[in-house]
Amino acid sequence: MVKNHRVYYFHQAVKYGGIRNAADMMDVAPSAVSRQITLLENELKVSLLEKNLRGAIPTEAGKLVLQYFQQTLEQQEDLVASLSSLQGLDQGKLIITTGEGYLRLLSKVIANFSAKHPNIEISVDVVGSNNVVRSIIENEAHIGIAFNPELDPNIRTHFEINHPMMMFINPNHPLNEADHPIQLSELTEYRLALSHISHGVQQIIQKAADDDGIRLKPSLVCNYLHLLKSYVKDGGIALLPQFMLYHDDENVITKALTHPYFNQTQTKIMSRLGRQLPPAANKFLQEVTKIFQT
Repeated sequence: MVKNHRVYYFHQAVKYGGIRNAADMMDVAPSAVSRQITLLENELKVSLLEKNLRGAIPTEAGKLVLQYFQQTLEQQEDLVASLSSLQGLDQGKLIITTGEGYLRLLSKVIANFSAKHPNIEISVDVVGSNNVVRSIIENEAHIGIAFNPELDPNIRTHFEINHPMMMFINPNHPLNEADHPIQLSELTEYRLALSHISHGVQQIIQKAADDDGIRLKPSLVCNYLHLLKSYVKDGGIALLPQFMLYHDDENVITKALTHPYFNQTQTKIMSRLGRQLPPAANKFLQEVTKIFQT
């Protein structure tokens, strides 16, 4: 019989790109991870990881084991969801994965939800759009909120709303005096702050730049969107969703860019297609959707 805890160690090694990385995440010694994988290979009489490659690349047999593990997780999740439905909102766990730009809005929703349902444990993971989608597909989170995520057939979209991309600048920036629609190419003359490519924000910027044949050379690259916005106050430029301009922001304004891609961007609230969500997740979906609709 396959020991599931050994499969878990193997899964973590692949997920985090190596035995040492997995050990750090699990807070165990690398030798412990390596031993469990070796025992699993001996148990199954197959090699699970490609030899002499950096990271942790599964063999064909390893991919089958990972598929088995994923199916087991889904069955366990369905069981937990069914049991949770019997308990209603009296207890349970809610896991949310989201982009950083939504934290200010979510903090209010989570605080209200927690006050009404104090026995529900809420866990929030803040990542880029790509990882929001991955977490949902791999059943690591019940609900995902992301900016302009890539389409995936395993994703169910519960709600979506247009959120245009805007240029964030200081009111004293020269481009604030422009008497013409601002082109993306004009930004190359100024200090520009961009996020990492794992963020939906940067993916749409890169797509627009490629479409126009422009190479953007940022002065600052950071995956913390609020730092990008702070960069604006000292004369830089950031390209961010309009909803990140708050009523209490000082020395920050937004101006539209002419590229059509920037008017087509969306926020999406998602779960994995076919997954049975627990009552807490369904209730939270209702609450967070109301906020986005107002």
